[in-house]
Amino acid sequence: MPRAAEGVVQALKEAGVNTLFGIPSIHNISLYDVLRREPSIRHIQCRHEAGATHMADGYARASGKLGVIISSTGPGAGFTLSSLQEAWGSCSPVLMITTDIDAAKIGKGLGVLHELEDQGSVFRTVTKATFCVRPGDDFHATTKKAIELALSGRPGPVCIQAPTDLLAGEVTTSATTAEVAQSSAPALPARLDEAVALLRRAKQPLIILGTDAARQQISADLTALAEALCAPVIVSTAAKGVVAEDHPLTFGNLARRMVVKEIVPQCDVALAIGARLREVDGKRRGLVLPEQLIHVDWDERWIGKNFPTAVPLVGDVRAITTELRRQLGGGEPYSGSRQQRVAEWRTQSDSERASLQHELTEVRYLDAIRACLPRDSTLVLDNAQLAYWAEYFYPSYQANGIIGAKGSGLLGFSFPGAIGAKVARPDKPVVGIIGDGGFLYTSQELATCVRHKIGFPMIVVNDNAFGVIGYLQRTAYQEEYEAKLTNPDFVAFANSFGVQATRVRTPEDLSTTLEKALASGEMHLIELQTTIAAPPFGRY
Repeated sequence: MPRAAEGVVQALKEAGVNTLFGIPSIHNISLYDVLRREPSIRHIQCRHEAGATHMADGYARASGKLGVIISSTGPGAGFTLSSLQEAWGSCSPVLMITTDIDAAKIGKGLGVLHELEDQGSVFRTVTKATFCVRPGDDFHATTKKAIELALSGRPGPVCIQAPTDLLAGEVTTSATTAEVAQSSAPALPARLDEAVALLRRAKQPLIILGTDAARQQISADLTALAEALCAPVIVSTAAKGVVAEDHPLTFGNLARRMVVKEIVPQCDVALAIGARLREVDGKRRGLVLPEQLIHVDWDERWIGKNFPTAVPLVGDVRAITTELRRQLGGGEPYSGSRQQRVAEWRTQSDSERASLQHELTEVRYLDAIRACLPRDSTLVLDNAQLAYWAEYFYPSYQANGIIGAKGSGLLGFSFPGAIGAKVARPDKPVVGIIGDGGFLYTSQELATCVRHKIGFPMIVVNDNAFGVIGYLQRTAYQEEYEAKLTNPDFVAFANSFGVQATRVRTPEDLSTTLEKALASGEMHLIELQTTIAAPPFGRY
């Protein structure tokens, strides 16, 4: 008879999963024994569960597919928690398959190896659902349900928690492929016509795009909608590139000041699509939206939380966007005073950007990176000084052209996230940016790159400090405390794994080294020694 673990793997195969990330352990070896005999699924052996989860997250964002991570019981499962919080906040479809102690011992407090009291409850606030399998449950059906949930609606992480004995045990019936339900066109919200009428009456509409706009593959519809309305487009970091940022209607990060601060007050209607409009996305930077706000989202969770909403449009974000384009984009392109106004904003934006390039080394570093990368490349960002500047001033030309750790704001994401992105799109250039502080959270994954022959340039910005923390301390309290770092020799550190490394100090040297590293196709650590005095959000 088949084992329950075979049902899990069969469900993954049926869903088209061909890559997963994880670490074998005493409690999940039954699953690994099935994977050992399954050539269609590639397993990436990682060195820490947090890094493995970030890899699955980066893979999911870059590919648009499910990212899968396997962890062990108790501490192994716990190590994934902060990474799942990042995937949860970034609406990334990640399936975490973890184990638990034997089913009959759960809740007994027997002191079993890796026992964690009520382990399933740990993940409930950072997943769409946690499935705790129990005797008599169908592992195959449960896995299929978890996969569907992770990918449907607003995507997000889902956890399956399998007792070790049940996962290794035999099942009386073999896994069968469930019938595919007939799909029907999703219902459109009742107030959609009201939103269309409001946009048609608008003197100057504004479009705001967020994380789910990047997840839904609706760039063409959104570009056409912006053109039909002659509406400036501002975005959260996750949505940079959904409308290519060299399009004349795009004006970058919604948290910026500069021209964005002038555009928003002159708009009388705002259309937010796939943007949860969290406090961290813009409100805390002083963003004030028009009273006439149309908010398109999957559910009511974020509607009206930080900005009053005039017309909520709750439902399938992709279907609603397609219908808005159909109703508003059928006529001749808008011309007149609105067109002239937007053109003036674009001229101002280009002038501001040119001035910054002349004045700021930070921007020249970003321009050096952008010049080395083709349009369809991916830049993966951590929460670090140069990465903050990239959120504002690095142009992205495609959805998920920038992948950042903005779901939770943690450190250490971008290195393993970039590994996952490169595994997802091995034929496309990937570059990561991380600070010296963040790099040491996940730097051991250099071993993963060497083992699996994964290669891309990873830029470690080294100022021997938690740079932004020192800035915030000096700003608030005039003195910094415990912000300085003691670091290894990063070049020697990378070399110890057999990874090439180069130390650079100028935009010109960064450009030269980055071009060589990209051409080689091998893993290459670039230590950028520089001190960035302040993040951009203090002034820009």
